[in-house]
Amino acid sequence: MEKNTKLVITIVLLILAAVIIFQNTDLVNLKMLFWSFQASLIILLILVLIIGIIIGYFLPKIIGESKTKNSAENSH
Repeated sequence: MEKNTKLVITIVLLILAAVIIFQNTDLVNLKMLFWSFQASLIILLILVLIIGIIIGYFLPKIIGESKTKNSAENSH
């Protein structure tokens, strides 16, 4: 039951992200430190979504590994 709920929530969020992304196709100016460039908002939104998915996937694994290492070190 829990896996189905997680899958449904993921699908709903991806559909919502797709709707938001495809409605925002304007060109925008992006400034970062010393760089400034113009890009389509759709590309930037997709890029941010991908970065968020990657962080959301790997961060729990990294945190879990560090907690496991700390627990093992503290038990000795």
